[in-house]
Amino acid sequence: MNIAQTASETTEVKSQGAPEGTFLTTTIYVNLDFPKLANDIKDGTLAHQFNGKGRRIAIIPEDKEKDYLSYTAEPASSPIFPPFEINNGDNIEFILQAGGAEKTRFKWKGIIQNNYDLQLVSTEKRSATYKAVVAKATPGTSKTDEDDVIINVNFKSGGDKFTVAWDPKVKIKRT
Repeated sequence: MNIAQTASETTEVKSQGAPEGTFLTTTIYVNLDFPKLANDIKDGTLAHQFNGKGRRIAIIPEDKEKDYLSYTAEPASSPIFPPFEINNGDNIEFILQAGGAEKTRFKWKGIIQNNYDLQLVSTEKRSATYKAVVAKATPGTSKTDEDDVIINVNFKSGGDKFTVAWDPKVKIKRT
C-alpha cells in the first residue's frame, strides 16, 4: 500500500456513509539508520552543534534524507515518498523504526511547525500522532498547503547522545 492508495481509501471510506466528523489516521513508518547517523555526525560528514549538555544536534538536509531514513506504509513494506497528503481534520501517525540498531535507544522528542498546524494528539516513546488543522485561509492560497514540520528524535549510540531533526513534508488538503 502506498500513500496515494491510503488517500484513495480515505476518500472511499468517507463517501461510503462514514459518519460526519469521522476522520482517518494515516500511519507512516519512519525507518532511521541510527548507526550511520551516529557515525556521520561523529566524523563531521553531517554538520552538528553541541547543546552544552553533551548532546550533538544535527539537522538532516533534504538532499541527504535518503542516506539516513526512509518511509513505509507498513513495518516491512516498500518505500513511500513524501510529500504525505492528508485531509484537513485527519490524523497522521509517525512510528519510528530502527534499521539495524537493536542496541540503540531512541525516543520521539517533538515537532516544530511553521505556517499550518499539525496538532499533537498523542505521543509515545516511538510514535506520535498529529491532527491536521489548516490555519485560517488567506486570499490567494492554494487548496493544498505544505506544513513546514521539523521532527526531532533523541537517541544514544555507543554512550554518545544525539538529536536529529528533519522535515517529512506533510501537505494538508483543504476541504
